[in-house]
Order: sequence, then C-alpha cells, then structure tokens
Amino acid sequence: MKSCKLLLSVLLIAGLATSAFAMDKDEALHGPTAYVPPSDFTVMGSCATPVVIPGLPYSVTGQTNCGLGNNYSTTCLGSYDGGEEIIYRMDLAAAATIDIVMNPGSTTWTGILLDSTCPPNATTCIAKNTGSSGTRSILGQSLAAGSYYIMVDTWPTPTCIPSFTLNVTAAVPPPPPAVNDLCTGAIDIQAQGLASWAVNLTNAGGYYNNYNLVTPSCTGFITPGPDAIYKIDLVAGETLTVDENGACDVAVWIATDCSNLIGTCVAGADAGVTGSEVVTYTAGAAGTYYVVIDAYTTAGCPVTVTVNAPVSTESETFGTLKAMFR
Repeated sequence: MKSCKLLLSVLLIAGLATSAFAMDKDEALHGPTAYVPPSDFTVMGSCATPVVIPGLPYSVTGQTNCGLGNNYSTTCLGSYDGGEEIIYRMDLAAAATIDIVMNPGSTTWTGILLDSTCPPNATTCIAKNTGSSGTRSILGQSLAAGSYYIMVDTWPTPTCIPSFTLNVTAAVPPPPPAVNDLCTGAIDIQAQGLASWAVNLTNAGGYYNNYNLVTPSCTGFITPGPDAIYKIDLVAGETLTVDENGACDVAVWIATDCSNLIGTCVAGADAGVTGSEVVTYTAGAAGTYYVVIDAYTTAGCPVTVTVNAPVSTESETFGTLKAMFR
C-alpha cells in the first residue's frame, strides 16, 4: 500500500510539473483572471452605439474603456476580452488596406481585435493583437468595402485602460526584408567587428517572424515576434554571451545549423516581460553558431544587442578591415 501511495504521489507531482511547464507564458506571468461585470449594452462604445470612425486617417487621444463594463467575452481575444471594452465601427466605401495602432500608455495586458460582426466572435474575427505590454497593432489588413468593428479590451487585472490613443490609417507597404531577416543572410559578428549594436526588430525595420520556436523550447516559450540572424565562429571551449535589451518582451537563442535553426537550438533565454535577456553558451565543438535576436511580443520592438565576441584567430590588417565596410 505504501508503494502504491508513493507512486501516486510521484505521478501527481510529475503531472503538476508538466502542467506548469506547458502553461502559456502569459498565464504564468499574469496570474488569476479577475471578474469584470457587464453593464448596460446601450452605453456609448457598445455594439448598439459604437464609436463611429468618420473616415481615414483617424487619430484620437484620451480614449478609455473604463466604466463601459464587460459585455463581450466570447471573442477571439481569449483571456484578453475579460475586461471592460469599447467598440468602434469603421465603414469602408471601397476596398482598402489599413493599419490599426492602439497605444495603451503604461497599461498592461491589453488587446485589440478587428471583426466583421458585432458582437465580435471567434468565427468572424479577422485579426487580433494582444500582449502584456507595449503598443497593440494590426497592420496591413486588406478589407473589402463594408462595415468593420474594432474592440479594445484587457485581460483583468487591469480591468480597463484609463487612457489610450487609437490610429486607423491607410497602410504603408511594408519594407523589403532586411538582409539578415533569414539565416542565409546572417551577419557575421566577428567580420563586422560588432560588440554592441541596435536593431529595429519590427516589420518596419525589415524583420519578420521566420523562426517561431515551439514549446518545450530552448527559451522555455514560443517566439512569435520578428527575428534577426547573426553568426559567429567559435572554437571548442570558447564562451559566448549575448545580451538583448528591448522595450518589449524579447528572446535570444543560439543554434548550430542554419538550415534547421529551431531543431538545433542549444541555448536560449526568455525569462522576463521587458528589459534584458542574457544567454551564455560554451561551444562543445568548433564551428559556426547562429545568434537569433527574437521577440515573444508579436510586433517586436527596437533592441540593443551586446556580445562578448571572442577575438577572431584570423589576423586582420587595417586595409582589410576598411574593405569590409565599403
């Protein structure tokens, strides 16, 4: 009987550990969802009386969903539709490609969605963007003529956004991918003499989500944000430290095979929500290693990268160094 109880305890503990590991990063960081009651469905900013966007471009400040209640909580936002929400209606007379950007200021755990019906629901949802911090964006969305609804909400707590800005504009075509958006164009850290540099890790900077880790992963989480690829040659025993610092939830990881970055990740870091992520790796064998500057935040953000790049064993003259930058 004791052995059976011991086995049951071990299995229970293992199950709890597995469940905790499989938990979404946002769930682990956010904690329990607070209940927000509904209010009168006829209040301004509901489906009955949405805020009408008169035309594009549309830009407003000092917006809020506080006091409007939680009337719509079966949308495509998941946990992010549990707070108070506000609804905007946009009427397009002709087909258009639009950008929607909502800046919640210092409010965390916010979400926006675009839907063709109101109340919004998971079936008709066109696009969404959620995150624990930073600006919420739905970019480059091509729409036919018709009426569309934008909902701004939160994952409580917080229960609402005291003040936010909303911009809806005709989309600007995205820039072409940066040279190191894909691994085949990885920038050589040593050849360029890089020790610290800045990169605009966003679509506007030419970076897109090409390498999305799946859990369980070497960072502990998925990486749905844009990624920039760098490379460095190490000899066995050399230690590389990479520090990525950004205003959003960033991630950094190191892999060994350019043709299979996700499958050959050997080290990674994604511990916090914003700020610095540091990964240190000691090479087990000589070879080329690929440094992936990545983001957990879907939209990404500008970041600064610092490395302790080992000194290349190849001797360089001043002339050859100058030639690298021509």
